[in-house]
Formats: sequence, C-alpha cells, structure tokens
Amino acid sequence: MNRAIVFMFSGQGSQYYHMGKELYENHPRFKLWMDHCDQIARPLLQESLIDILYRQHSKSEPFDRLVHTNPALLCLEFSLSKILMEMDIQPDYVLGYSLGEIIASVVSGALSLSEGIELVIEFAEIFERDANPAAMLAVIDSVNIIEKYPQIFRDCWLAGKNFQSSFVVSGSTEDIQNLQSELDKKQIMSQKLPVNYAFHTQLVAPHEQKFKQLGADFNFTPSRIPIISSLKSEQIEHIDESHFWEVLRKPVEFEQTIRNMVDRDDYIFIDLGPSGTLATFVKYILPANSNSVTFETINQYGKNLSSLEKLKASMPVVDCEPA
Repeated sequence: MNRAIVFMFSGQGSQYYHMGKELYENHPRFKLWMDHCDQIARPLLQESLIDILYRQHSKSEPFDRLVHTNPALLCLEFSLSKILMEMDIQPDYVLGYSLGEIIASVVSGALSLSEGIELVIEFAEIFERDANPAAMLAVIDSVNIIEKYPQIFRDCWLAGKNFQSSFVVSGSTEDIQNLQSELDKKQIMSQKLPVNYAFHTQLVAPHEQKFKQLGADFNFTPSRIPIISSLKSEQIEHIDESHFWEVLRKPVEFEQTIRNMVDRDDYIFIDLGPSGTLATFVKYILPANSNSVTFETINQYGKNLSSLEKLKASMPVVDCEPA
C-alpha cells in the first residue's frame, strides 16, 4: 500500500532548551545542518543560536523569548527534515502548525532558508519591541465548553483546535490566569504554553502593517513540495506575506485539516517538531479504521538517535503493509 508522506512542523509552545542536543552531539549530519543555520542566524542575533540552545541554559529553564524560540524551531525542524531526506525519507507534502507554516514553506522551497531565518527573527523583534505581553493556554477538553461556560472565556479567544478534546486559547496575561483558575475549579485540565503573545487573536492586529512590510522584502517562489495549510485546511498554491500574516492572526484549524486529508486518502504523518505534539494530535484524530499512521522524530525524553533508527526501519514496513 503506497501512502504519501507528510512532514509536519510544529510552532510556538513545542520548544525547550537542549531540544535536539543528543543529535547535535552524536549525529554529524544534523550537526552540520544546525551549524549551517547558526551561521545564518548569528549575525542577526549577534550571538550563537547553538550557544543559546545547548550551552547557556539548563533544559528545565523556561524557553520563551520569541527572538530565540522562532529561529530555534525553524533551524531544528529544517535540520531534521534534511537528515530525513538524506535517509531517503522524502515528503510528498509539508504541513505546518502556526509558525510551522513558515518552516514548512522553507522546507518546500517557497522561501529560502536564509530569508526564512531573517523573517522569523525580524518579526519576533517587532513583537518584542511593540506588542503587549499576553499568554496562550492549552485546554484539555472539548471546544464546546466555551459555549457551556461563556463567562469564564469571555475575555479570551479561541486560537487553535488540535483534536476533539484539545484546543488553545489566547488572551492577556491576566485574563489567561483568571481563566486557568476558573478551569481548575471545574477540574478541567489546562497548561500554560511558553508563549508570551496572543497569537491567532485580534490582539496582534495592530502589528499587521509592520509584518506585511517586513514580508514584502522577501522572495517567495513556487514550492517544490506541495504545502497543506492548517489555516486553510487544504493544499495551497501561493505563499506570500499576506498568507503568513493570516497564519499568525487567525485560529489554527489543525483537526479539520487532518480530517479533510484522511477522508480522502491514507498517509504517513511524520512530526518533525521537538516534542512530538503533532504526532499525538494526529493519533487522536485518525478514525479507528484508518490505514494512516503517525511517527514522531524526536521528543524531550531522550533516545533521539534510537527514534531516528526506528523511524528508518519502520518506513518500508509501513509503506507496504496495512497499519
């Protein structure tokens, strides 16, 4: 059974210090690509991204400064994509979640690596300089609870639908704190994400023109790998600064995107994010009778080299036999 391979790229909230460190220290090709990315990012950051990720902080420290997390996620996920391609695991499609849509565009060839790194650093600088601090909260329940408890959600916005019992909301820091307190009282699980801005809400709207002016300077080209957008819930043909702005401003429709795909065909979904979150989301979305499968590449629990070996070993089996 031939199934198309989908590379999935996660965004803000999936990052942590030391992500990919085991590979950086033990996988020469991963180190090569990360060092290449670092050479591009270093003059823009005026410091080494490798030092920030692997040498200056402990894994347990919060990693939430946007001007660092944006390029770190792009460089890590791009480098993972390159070593998978070198293992002859070639994507038929790329799919991103939020910031991951920019990363997917770089991997697809719609935007060069150097321009992608420059874009994510410069837009982070805009937000760090001009945006009010805010917060994002992952809620472990059905999105229907927003209608059930409208009062406690009244000052927050739905930012993303992950799967049937997981969604994300954004709002001011105070409003998110109040919401989490109310959810705790109702014994509804939630987790604050390491993100300090209210992406996917109207709170970022004042920065639209600055972002679009920034993006207008970049050279967008036709993608070499088809792009599936979790904003549009479908394959898209054209990438530009207006699309990227919508990706940052509007809610993420990840669940609907995956449902639209698996209603038509079966796929091999490979999560190139550092935490395996998108692979988990897909597992909850897939119908019980689906022949689609999903894999994570690395996670925060270690044994990343072993995970890559298992992924490589699984590919011929997955591609030939029903799951």
